[in-house]
Amino acid sequence: MFNSHIVSRFRNLSPLRLILLSMGLFDELMTGFLIVGMPLLRDQLGLTYAQVGLLFSAGAISSMILEPIINLVSDRGSKRWWILGGLLVLACDFALAGTIRSFGWLLFVFIVLYPAIGTAVGLSEAALIDSAPGDGMRTMTRWTLMSSIGDLLSPLVVSAFVTLSMGWTGLCWLAVGLWLGVATILSLRPFPRPVSSHHNEEESESIGILKSLRKALRDPLLLRWAILAILPTMLDEIFIGFAALYMHDVLHVSEVVIGLVIVIHMIGGFLGLMILDRLVKRIAAHRLLIGLAVLTLPGMIGFLALHSIWLVACSLFVMSLGASGLYPIAQAGAYARQPGHSAMVRTVIGLGAPFEIVLPGIVGLVASRFGLLAGVGLLGLAPVLILIIVPKRQQM
Repeated sequence: MFNSHIVSRFRNLSPLRLILLSMGLFDELMTGFLIVGMPLLRDQLGLTYAQVGLLFSAGAISSMILEPIINLVSDRGSKRWWILGGLLVLACDFALAGTIRSFGWLLFVFIVLYPAIGTAVGLSEAALIDSAPGDGMRTMTRWTLMSSIGDLLSPLVVSAFVTLSMGWTGLCWLAVGLWLGVATILSLRPFPRPVSSHHNEEESESIGILKSLRKALRDPLLLRWAILAILPTMLDEIFIGFAALYMHDVLHVSEVVIGLVIVIHMIGGFLGLMILDRLVKRIAAHRLLIGLAVLTLPGMIGFLALHSIWLVACSLFVMSLGASGLYPIAQAGAYARQPGHSAMVRTVIGLGAPFEIVLPGIVGLVASRFGLLAGVGLLGLAPVLILIIVPKRQQM
């Protein structure tokens, strides 16, 4: 029932809008090559654990510095050329990644990769929002759903390439072909024009970029929605990683069963997003966010308190059912505060990047000092924080 509903919704989209929505899928699929396929790259170049960590840290820092600048400048005109440029840089970057034989060049690849993803993929999301600002929640729900499909496909593609003995180089050339294919298709289609009021257009022309940013930072509701968009990070990949360690080290579950439990967790997320797609026009954003945070809480408590692995799996399913919708609702709420200026909103949300960078380290320190349960429990505070911060009435 839900599957046919989602398929029918996607069929009604224009080809350009469907391709832009699929950018989240391509992003998770191909950046997943770097994560799932890291053992292949490590063995090929003989990398140490410290070097692997440095690659991701350098990429995150590069993105934190360059993305806000790109976002601010892109908001002054069409995002078309920024997106196409980002796609071409990604294709060249993966081509280089497939041929390099030294750590120095690989470090350069990661430094370029992260801001290129933010430009190509992040601005695709922004262009979708600008073209239909009144439909932001539905757009973000579908974007997140497509990204989840990419998350699921990435390890399957890596496994298939390993089975076929095509290895790291084959994965990189597949990424090159896909990014170039997307760039070619997008270059042949006219981009949607941003929908903004005449007042917004005059205001954009009369004040500079930095003044616009300062004005946005003085909007307390935008800042509130930006924080709400960052908090779901605590229940994403970081949580899954530490939850897997908790199940292995504390509950003494085998890797095979852990993998099955994570699949159950992912199914809950898919189902949650499908249900959310049907509710976005019927229930106000702040009410949806409160309801999903409340639903997430018992799942988190059950995960931390129960010791039967199947009850833990049920708890993760419930938690994922609620948590999957937190990010798209909050992100859409932030976009709604600045219609026609989605890249400006992305800049404000991007100011929370240091939190995302240091969060794994903080959780690791807590887990080392007080135990894994405490570390996972720290991440489990996300729905509580959301309930504290979320507007208690419609303020978008």
